[in-house]
Amino acid sequence: GRESRGCAASARRRVSFRVRFGGKALVQLSGLPPAAFDAIIERVVDLVDEPWDAVVMTRGGDPAYRQVTFGQGYGLLTFRVDDEAELIRIFDIAWIG
Repeated sequence: GRESRGCAASARRRVSFRVRFGGKALVQLSGLPPAAFDAIIERVVDLVDEPWDAVVMTRGGDPAYRQVTFGQGYGLLTFRVDDEAELIRIFDIAWIG
C-alpha cells in the first residue's frame, strides 16, 4: 500500500485553521502601528497552516496554549489551538517596537 512506499504523510488531509481574535486581542490589535499590524498578518498566515509551530506557554501546561513572536521579535502573540474546531483563538498581543 501507500504506507509501505512512504506516502502516508502525503496522503493525509492538509488542514488550514481559521483564526479568531478574542476581546482583549481585538482592542490591542486596533492600537498597533501599521508595521506591527502587517507583521501580525504575516505570522498569522503561517500559523493557519502550522499552528503547532509555536512555544507552549508554560512547561508542563496545556499544549493547546501557545506563544509565538512576530515582527522581528518585537511582538508576541498568545493563542489557543482547538484541533477539533480547526481554530486558532488569539487572546493576547504584545508589541514593544
